[in-house]
Amino acid sequence: MRMSRRSFLRTTGAGAAALTAFGGARAALGQKKQVVTIAFPETVTSMDPLAAPRNSAREAMYEAVFDRYLQQDHQGKYHPHVVEEWKWGPDKMTMDLRIRQGVKFHDGSELTAEDVAFSMERIKEVSIYKAVYAKVKEFQVKDKASLHLVFDRFEPSFPRWMGFLAAFVIPKAYFTKLGADDRARAEEFSRKPLGSGPYRVVSFTPGSTLVLEAFDGYWKGAPPIKRAVFKMVTDPTARVAELLSGNADITSEVPVEEYARLSGQPGLKGQKQPVADMAQLFVSPRFEPFQKEEVRLAVHHAIDKKTLVEKVLLGFGVPLASTAGPLYDAYDASLTFPYDPGRAKTLLQKAGYSPANPLALTVMTTKGVRAKDFEVMTAITQMWRDVGIEAELEVITIPQWFQYRSNRTGQGKGIAPLSLYFWSNSSGDPINSIGFQLNAKGPFRVWESPDLIPVIDPVFEEKDEARRIVAAKKAARYAVEKGYVIPLYQVVQPIVMKKELTYSGFPTGVLIPQEMSWA
Repeated sequence: MRMSRRSFLRTTGAGAAALTAFGGARAALGQKKQVVTIAFPETVTSMDPLAAPRNSAREAMYEAVFDRYLQQDHQGKYHPHVVEEWKWGPDKMTMDLRIRQGVKFHDGSELTAEDVAFSMERIKEVSIYKAVYAKVKEFQVKDKASLHLVFDRFEPSFPRWMGFLAAFVIPKAYFTKLGADDRARAEEFSRKPLGSGPYRVVSFTPGSTLVLEAFDGYWKGAPPIKRAVFKMVTDPTARVAELLSGNADITSEVPVEEYARLSGQPGLKGQKQPVADMAQLFVSPRFEPFQKEEVRLAVHHAIDKKTLVEKVLLGFGVPLASTAGPLYDAYDASLTFPYDPGRAKTLLQKAGYSPANPLALTVMTTKGVRAKDFEVMTAITQMWRDVGIEAELEVITIPQWFQYRSNRTGQGKGIAPLSLYFWSNSSGDPINSIGFQLNAKGPFRVWESPDLIPVIDPVFEEKDEARRIVAAKKAARYAVEKGYVIPLYQVVQPIVMKKELTYSGFPTGVLIPQEMSWA
């Protein structure tokens, strides 16, 4: 039985406000072609774009409501946005920003350099991404169009972060009037968000529904879609049902085995979008056998990535030997790591393992977080078994992965010898991939080894950009060839939509209504 939009909103608890707003949209606009409904695969519980943790795909709701400092295109390249121009000082310890004039917040107030400075300062205080912005010791507002930044430490990736996670402008005057302290203000702002982006918020039900209407005063012009509804539907089967029933116009992260059937349905079409998420196995130094390089490399040589992509992922992946994908600045197409089960067996024998004495280990994996993640790891365990490695899978959540990775005390549960994680770096900067992944002095690493310090440091410290990229390629090659991390594949995102809907995906994985239009 087909479920109507009204029935869906009732059953999912979207609330009377969302229902009224959505029904009003239909009546006011008079036709579906001015409305798009997105069955969104992520859950957002706060519309505070600075404090909320997220992956790149989850930024879609924020991108619809708030303006970024800089904006990425379909190739991941950066372009002026609210920040029209950015320029390093001679010693790269200062930066001057020119702020676009004529940008209005949804209440009609003017966006100025004061708002940009306030937003960046607040990231330093409340965001999990504060490490980059914390390197700015002074935000000097020269006038409403000019902002001067003074760094206490060089941060080569700062321009990229202006178009990356949490890089959104919020109105200082509006935010500071909302409550007595930052926590109260943040909670109220999440309920009543105000941005300068292409859409204003009509209603927001945390974890359920976001209803938007086009902002006619948007500085780039009002978007073609006049109303956008994000339905947060985390179950992939439910997203398929939403699309087939006509209750949604576009969705992503459908089951890969359903993609061909769905995209071949009358009235539907599909799109395969490579995104900046890299499936990788992280190697724990606390597993004694991994102190031997031969063992680490044997684990990698035993994995047939081509078969994984073709047979398990059904083409929704790109086999990789590097921590960087093709759109990354430091991508090195010459870096390869062969599937060689014979070599794997030889290395294991050299390390003292045999069929009578197999290498036994535990592998942490997610299940259902990304397409076929658990099935991929199940297939890999069989490949390992063929060379004499006995692996047991332990299913964990993403929050648990962060928790176990951070436990380095030896007390309480830590990360398993191997763990699957999808490292996202839509900024393309090597600091956010090989740098943070393996920086022995930082909080994000799994592997810890002093030999990595002189290899990784230039990725953070080299001021000549060309030399820094060369250093990043060298660091990635060193880490892979030493077995400190095991890249598997780049994720390819399955998107299915109505045939009349025009949309081209982004390497960030976002589904943003301002880029959609009806034929």
